[in-house]
Amino acid sequence: MKKILAIMFAIVFAFLSVGCNKLPSPETNLEFWIAEKVDNVDFSNYQMKYGLFGGNMYYGTGYVPTLDENGEQVDPEHCVVYTVTSYPDYMNKAQHITRIEITDPEIKFYGLSINSSREDINMVMQEHGFTVIEDEYGITAKKGKFTFDFNKWSNYITIDVEVTNRFNIIF
Repeated sequence: MKKILAIMFAIVFAFLSVGCNKLPSPETNLEFWIAEKVDNVDFSNYQMKYGLFGGNMYYGTGYVPTLDENGEQVDPEHCVVYTVTSYPDYMNKAQHITRIEITDPEIKFYGLSINSSREDINMVMQEHGFTVIEDEYGITAKKGKFTFDFNKWSNYITIDVEVTNRFNIIF
């Protein structure tokens, strides 16, 4: 009987662990969603954003950076940048979208954009089970490993999923 209970507990724990690593994709015009597995995505047609160790950043389709006088990339005024790293831990081989940076007001998820009101952000994110915190920088919504930052002063949104680093890899 103890073995059966232990096996059942392990199965339930495994299902719960997998569920905590995903956030259902809402209706959105983003190309990828947070924590989406992208092992089989061909990023050769995407413009890489330079400067990340331990992963890669890519501009969404149609967004092209310019170069400044020093040859450094300058983001377009409106864009989406996807960060791809190992997930759920940096030791995993599977590659996922672990950060999305949005400055394009045309991008929407949950019906929200960078132009949404504080009231709408609060209401919608709470309806989707997020804990919402307002401060002088904007609004942060958290749910498990997922964090959405709506920075109203700089007009950007970041969507992050926490990646563990069990072996303390230094990049």
